[in-house]
Amino acid sequence: MSEPFHPPMPVRFGAFEVNLPTRELRKRGVKIRLQEKPLELLIALLERPGEVITREILREKLWPGNTFVDFDHGLNNAVNRLREALCDSADKPLFIETVPRLGYRFIGQIKADPPSETALPAPEPVMAPLSEKRRLPTLWIAALGVAAVCVGWLSVRHSLKAAPIESIAVLPLANLAPNGSEDYFADGMTEELITQLAKTGSLRVISRTSVMRYRNTSQPLAEIGAALNVDALVEGTVRRSGERVRITVQLVRTSPERHLWAEAYDGDIRDILSLQREAATDIVSRIQTKLVASKAVSLGTTRRLDPGTYENYLRGRYFLARRNVDAMNKAVAYFRQALQQDPQYARAYASLAVAYDLLGMYEVLAPEQSFPLAKAFASEGLQLDPTLSEAYTARAAAASSWEFDWAAAERDFEHAIALDPSSAFAHHWYGEHLINVGKAERAVSELERARELDPLSLPINSTLGRVYRDARRFDKALEQCKKTIELDPNLAMAHWCLGQAYLGKRNFSKAIPELERANALGTTPLLTCDLAYAYAGIGRFAEARNLLQNLQKSPGAAYPSPYLRAVIYGELGEKDRAFQNLDRAYREHDSHITYLALDPELDSLRSDPRFPPLLRRLRIPE
Repeated sequence: MSEPFHPPMPVRFGAFEVNLPTRELRKRGVKIRLQEKPLELLIALLERPGEVITREILREKLWPGNTFVDFDHGLNNAVNRLREALCDSADKPLFIETVPRLGYRFIGQIKADPPSETALPAPEPVMAPLSEKRRLPTLWIAALGVAAVCVGWLSVRHSLKAAPIESIAVLPLANLAPNGSEDYFADGMTEELITQLAKTGSLRVISRTSVMRYRNTSQPLAEIGAALNVDALVEGTVRRSGERVRITVQLVRTSPERHLWAEAYDGDIRDILSLQREAATDIVSRIQTKLVASKAVSLGTTRRLDPGTYENYLRGRYFLARRNVDAMNKAVAYFRQALQQDPQYARAYASLAVAYDLLGMYEVLAPEQSFPLAKAFASEGLQLDPTLSEAYTARAAAASSWEFDWAAAERDFEHAIALDPSSAFAHHWYGEHLINVGKAERAVSELERARELDPLSLPINSTLGRVYRDARRFDKALEQCKKTIELDPNLAMAHWCLGQAYLGKRNFSKAIPELERANALGTTPLLTCDLAYAYAGIGRFAEARNLLQNLQKSPGAAYPSPYLRAVIYGELGEKDRAFQNLDRAYREHDSHITYLALDPELDSLRSDPRFPPLLRRLRIPE
């Protein structure tokens, strides 16, 4: 390779000039903002114009020594940003040419004289592999092509102003660890970035459940954007090396598909919260979304974390997302380990509270063993960090399901949503609370909002079907439950949802096959109850009683719900036993008794004089 070229000061090419002492790029005198790595890349190419600068040389120049970096991704990002600043094209370059499998070279003409204000870029290279006769026409064609690209870029900028980005989804960050290990870490980073972005009041942010379906997908981004109904997508990578972590992200407009911005963040894993906050803030600033003051304060709250603490927290979140008994027990264990290492880690308290709420709802633990712990852990987390939406949601669920304190639950749910308007989790659980206290239309509105924020969530889609049913919108319930089955034909809760919708219409012959299918896929006390109820409704009393006698436990369950037995006794016509079990359900704080207000399966008991006093004991409006 020849000696480095010493270009004139400043270096001028086309309509551009680079001032090396001040490290500034200007176009016709106007400064163009260019980040450090793309500028270093441009300077490295200008030192040897016309020559191929290999990727190995660029690695040493841009990331010397043992700098921790995802080199390929970093270099590609630098090239893309440099080309965007120069309004250059990879297909028909005027300035930066890609030499496949080798590197890059600068092919523009370096000039000593200042550029004319109206002059077009002069693209003739200092060293060209083609003859002048062959090269010049190609370059003029390239100039016209790049001019069209520039016009198109200006058009896109205009369209961005006309159609601002109002919704976004963070696709699962690619895990760069060898052999696919540490998926939990990449998933955790994805969820944390979603959480940070969701704190901005003016963005609709798709929740974790829906985006995780696109892990390792080859589906075009435009199709993903259409499926999730968002204006933009964030995608990227995460890599951990010892106690260092690097996150790379890029922002892509979905329609028309266009790369808008990319950046990398690396540092000590102890500062991971700061890295996540910085990435979220940069993304928001790039799409020019204004943060309300309270959200800006929330985004700025960071603290250093012990790596072991954060690792246990992420492992807990990984298992909590799976929503089965074994996984939830593992989640509890990891959250407790995180709190042993750092008793001041508020988010671990909030996650532990959610886990105990779920253990109570799934009857893995008796109500008195689960919900009081959920409330206590949520309150502890809020003392440490009063901005945690998840902690307010967990405490609200305990107030609703265990204490029957509807007013306290309402306050906490509303506070949770005010802190995180894009929390599908908060809207989901708030909707369930509202249907339980008889506020059907508001419940439907909250669940529909939750589905909008997490369109592919199976629990949300199933619950929306049940809420339609309890609101006596049976045809909508049937439609919704069938859509849920389309999402996952082997989901027990989806078939249970459809069976419940048929039960609401008293169509037992269609309900029974769906409920039998649900029980075949995954028996729980709730599924068993509705199948027994359907058998009783169609006159198959012996089968109903057999299921009633066996309605004690499902694998891993510890609490036989008296409310569920009351539902079956009511359909069998044994009202005294039904009310005995309802009274017991109230005394034991069985969480299912919160269904009492609108549950169609209790319609046979509503005319009984014992029913209104029970509603009053629960303080539910009649």
